[in-house]
Parts: sequence; structure tokens; C-alpha cells
Amino acid sequence: MSKELAFTDDNDVVKYLDTTTAFNLALTADGVAFDLTNAKSILVKIANDDGYIMQQTIDLTTVTSPLGGTLSFPINQDIMNTLVPDDYDIEVWVTMNDGTQAIFPSDGTLGFSIEENLMSDTGEVIPTITLNDFQQQFDDLSNQMENAVHNVHKGDQGNPGNGIKSANNQYQLSDSPVTVPTGGWSDTILATTDQLPYLWTKIIFIYDDGTTKEINFVSSRGDTGSQGPIGPVGPQGKQGNGLVVRGKADKEENLPTTGNNQGDGYLVGTDLYIWIDGSWQNMGSITPDLADYVKVADMNNALNTKVTDNKNGTEQLNGVRVQPYNKLSDTIGGRNLLLGTSNQVVQANNWNMQVADIKYDKSLGGTLCASVMINNADHVSNLLRGSAQLNLQTLDKSGKILAKAYGNSVAYNANGLSWCSISIDDNTSDVQAYILTNNMSQNAFYSCLKIEKGSIATDWTPAPEDKADDSKVVHSTDMRKPASDVAGIEEVNAKQDKIGYTPADNSKVAHLSGTNNFDTVPTVNNNPLLLASSLPSDLARTGQDTNFTRKLQKSGIDVATTTDVGKAVNTATANMANTTKPANFTAGLQKGGIDVATVNQLSAADDSGWIAFPSNSNLQLNAYYKIFNGVLYTMGTVGPKNSDGSPELMLNVQSIISDRGYNSLPKGIQYHHNYYRPQGGEYSLDFNNYYPGGISAGFGEGVNEFIGINLTIPIH
Repeated sequence: MSKELAFTDDNDVVKYLDTTTAFNLALTADGVAFDLTNAKSILVKIANDDGYIMQQTIDLTTVTSPLGGTLSFPINQDIMNTLVPDDYDIEVWVTMNDGTQAIFPSDGTLGFSIEENLMSDTGEVIPTITLNDFQQQFDDLSNQMENAVHNVHKGDQGNPGNGIKSANNQYQLSDSPVTVPTGGWSDTILATTDQLPYLWTKIIFIYDDGTTKEINFVSSRGDTGSQGPIGPVGPQGKQGNGLVVRGKADKEENLPTTGNNQGDGYLVGTDLYIWIDGSWQNMGSITPDLADYVKVADMNNALNTKVTDNKNGTEQLNGVRVQPYNKLSDTIGGRNLLLGTSNQVVQANNWNMQVADIKYDKSLGGTLCASVMINNADHVSNLLRGSAQLNLQTLDKSGKILAKAYGNSVAYNANGLSWCSISIDDNTSDVQAYILTNNMSQNAFYSCLKIEKGSIATDWTPAPEDKADDSKVVHSTDMRKPASDVAGIEEVNAKQDKIGYTPADNSKVAHLSGTNNFDTVPTVNNNPLLLASSLPSDLARTGQDTNFTRKLQKSGIDVATTTDVGKAVNTATANMANTTKPANFTAGLQKGGIDVATVNQLSAADDSGWIAFPSNSNLQLNAYYKIFNGVLYTMGTVGPKNSDGSPELMLNVQSIISDRGYNSLPKGIQYHHNYYRPQGGEYSLDFNNYYPGGISAGFGEGVNEFIGINLTIPIH
């Protein structure tokens, strides 16, 4: 998996001591936004050319778009106190709730710069000398003293000298260039402000004998200099997310407010809304100017004057019959590898529904892409909340999952394409796709499922093997001419004008309606038609009763009369049960070799209606069970009350069926399902696993969801 790190707004520079700036970062994996929903901690690590410097913890409550993989890295006072103007590199370390850790980017680092502000360089000194002049005069004085020392004649040895042992610089801001400030001094240089425009510098000299001496200087910010030359062109930035139209809504108030990524688009009527910096922005109408377009009706009218469909696989072009070129075998990329898909909207039958399982071979390439249209918008009143997305995974021959990829989430009140791609390694045996329903009241609605080669999703098309509607296609057997042998419309029209012809004599043309008088007997395939006047007089007519004095047969077998049929039916039904009357089966009634239970026997097997589950102090139970005809049925719901995450036994099925005369549960019958909340937490429903022969439920800390208990358990 390739992990990328980029600035969402291309802002990678901050002025020194500016603590109001924040860098906006985007985390992606294989080009798709990285999901931070289950992130446990996020650290931004900072280094320069000399090595690692510090790290900054990101407050998870400030991550407002975890599904979009974006976060804000504030440059606060702590960072400014640690860093100086320089170029720096950063990495983002994300630790997930399951203990795994992702480092962004996979390749190299992301850079930012702290530039010097105007006060990083010292300006004029009040009243008459600048620091540069002071430095120059100090150097000149030093040279003069050195020359004087060289030219001085050696005298008597003087008293021991009192040299400078050390010197310390301290700084303080002030609103006066004359009065030395009396506030606290700083060991680090400070940036002036409009209210405190003067920087005072105090040098404390400490001599060998322990005495000290202070010298004060003052400087102020100079005038803004002229603009410098234009810098070199920077490196090309990372490719942006682009515009992705996720769906449409009937009005602005119904646009999704969660699960959106920067650049996502929705249509409200003809207006295009784009998600920018955490809110929807109306970009205006995208209705094209149709003034220069030809209407469909006008096009059809124009074509109908030249082209006629003969309804037999040919076309009539200005009176000349031609056979068009067959393009049914042409394909344009994105072949659907799944059979039996449809653009009809259906509902998933469970919260994590497997919708595809294909056997992988190397002819499919090193990357596969899966896509599905999530159609939630028409079912908002039933779905209520949450989202849905596509999940793609690869497995080896043993069934072990090798890799997973998740498509983008589509909200409960929207329609949109969820798609992702996954890389295939040499151990891959199967590729499976699932539709994941996330915290919605019902399972997701979807259509247009597709798996194809490559890493980019294309428009849905059915697999070529899926049979088209026979009534709506032209068969290849009817398409006999290649395109090179078929004249274009312009060519046919030009030649047609030059063709001379003589209209047929209407009196000598056979008409489909009315009377036709033929001088000779018409023939079909050189066989004369049989005239009514030449038919035998005893020929049976289908429109009237006919008395067959001899036998009537079909394929050499006598046809039975109504009398014959009545006798046969009476004989066959003499011992047949009449469905409108009670029948006594003295020898017993069976289905599939098993005796059918009587009403009395069913009453004995029925537990006289539904029975409530036993109460449980740690669970909120509203559930019932019933045994009928060798099957135990349950219905209702269960939720947490005082659960500590451990499975709680709700119903001892083995004990119940033993009390009612059943022997035991069939071997190998088990059920277990885990549910996961996107904000963290897990809960489960279990039968014959944690508690042998029992139904149990468990709820993790903070979980407040309810589980439906709808089980069907066969018993002996």
C-alpha cells in the first residue's frame, strides 16, 4: 500500500513567531482518502537536515473529517519556541485502535519552511547609530588599540589587569526609544510589534574580579524594503483530488453533512454544489446553452425522410435496401468480469453481504477494480442514518485474507458510486467483494456491480456473456456486409437522384387487402396454390361440428371421446381423496417417506404460542421463543443494561428441548456474528459457542445498540 501526505491548500510556509498559522494535511493510501475513524493517536514528527527535533500530538477532537483523511497541524507557541527559521521535514504517524501503525508518506517526507520575519535582522539604533555602525566602530577601535599597543614603549610592569570574563545579551521591547525599560529581560531576541516598536539590547560584562558593567542599545524596525526578485519555480505539486459528482439531492437542506471529501460534488436540480473546507458551496447552474444543438425530434424527422427500418435487419435508404455494419462485437474497455449483474436497484440481505467471489488467474493482471452504485436516496425514511460502502479483499488457497481495500462511503440520504482497487500478489486465489452497511436502520440498496481490470472504475456494463433482450438486438446473421461495402447516406442520396425508374402498373400488382384477380393459378416455390373450389366435399371444417364415422387418430393412436374420458376418470378417481370433503387415510399419509402429523399431533408438538425469554439483570430483553414441528423459532431484540462485555446467556435451548421430550440438538449447528461500531465498540450474537446449547449476547463498553434475535434452530 502506497501512503501519501500532502498539503490540501499548498500552504507550506509560515513566518517565524507567527502562532496563528496551521498546516492542513491530507492522508491518502493508493490515492484514496485514509480513514481516520478508528485512529487511537496521531503524531506529527519534525526534523531538519541535522536530524530529529520534536513531535506534536494532534487532538483527535479537531479531526472533523475522519473519513476524508484530513487534519489540521497548528503551529503553536511551543513549536515556535523550539524551532528557528529553517527548512523542516515532517511525517505523520497514525496508531489505530487495533495497535497497527501507519506512517505517511511511504516515500520520503513532506517539507515546510519557517521564514525570517522583519525583526530577525537588527535595524537602526536610536538615536544616531545602527548596530552595523556600532560593529564597525567597535572593530575600528579594536584595531586602533592593537596598533597603539604595538607602538607603545615598554614601561614598568603595571598592576594585575581586570579582564572581561564573560558577556551576556538580554532583550526587551519598549514603546520608547529614550527610556531604558524596567520590565523583565529575555535571553532570546524578540520581534517588535506596532505597540512596542523598539528593541532594547542589554550587554552585561562580567570582569575577572567579579564586578559587572551594563551597556544598553536600542533599535527600531526599519522601513519596508523594495520587493525582491521573483524566486525560482517550485516543484510540481501533488495531483489534486479533482471533482467527483457523488449523487443528487432534491434540495440544499438534504445534502449529506458527514462522510464528504474535499472536492465531492452533488447536483440540486441543475445547480452544482461542491464540498469545500467543510461546507457545501453552490457553483451555479451547469445547464448547457442548447441554442446550437439539434433536437432529437428534428434529427429523427430529418433521418426519416431518407432512412426507413424494414424490420428485417435491413434499412431502406432513399428506396435502396442496404445491410448495416455489425458492431455488436466491438468493446470499449472496462469489461465486467461478473456475470448476472444488473442496473436494477436491490437491497442487500445482510449488513456485510458478499456480492462477488471470482477465481483469480494471472490473465486478469496485477490490479483489479470493483465498483457499485449505492442507491440510498429514495429510502431515507427507512435508513435514517449511517452510510454504506464497498469492501474488496484477496484471499489465498487456504482462505486467509491477504489484503483489503475499502471504497468511499455513501451517506444514507444520497446516491453515489463506491469503488476501490486492490493489488494482486502471486499467492492470490480468490477475490471477493462485499457491500458493507454501516449503522443504517436497514441494509443498503445498490445496483450496477462491476469488477474489472485496472485501478480506475469505468461506467457499468453487463458482462458480454449476459444475454441481451433478443427482441431488441440485431443478430449477427442478419448483418452480412462489412462497413467498407456499405454506402454512406450522402453517397446514396447523390446516386439516387441519378437513378431513373418506371412506376409499377397498380392494376397488375397484388394487394394485401381487397380482391386480387389472377389470370393463372398462383404458385409458391413452383407449386400451384389449392383453390377453394377444388377442395373435397367431406373435408372437416374447424368452424363447425364434424361427425367422424370412422376413427379419429393422432400419430396412429385413437383419440378418446368424452364418453371414453368420463369412464376412465370415474375408474381412476374411485379411491381418490376429494379436496372439498374430509378424507380418511386408513393406511396413513406421508411426504418424502415421513409421516405427516395430524392436528392432534401438531397440538401436542406446539407449545401453545410464544414464550418470553427468561429475564436477565444485565440485558434489556424483549424476545420470545416457540417450538413447532421439530424447529425452535426465536424473535425479538436484546440490548445492554449492565453488560461488562462478557457474553450473557439468554436462553438454554438444550434444557428447554429436553423438558419437551426432544433428544438433543443436531451436531455442528452453531451461529456467531460480531457487529462493529464505526466510532469503536463491538457487540455479538451467539448460539452453541460460548454456551453449549445456549443463545447468548455480549456488548462491549459504550455500546448501546440493539440486536435482532431471529433464529431458526432445527432440533431432533
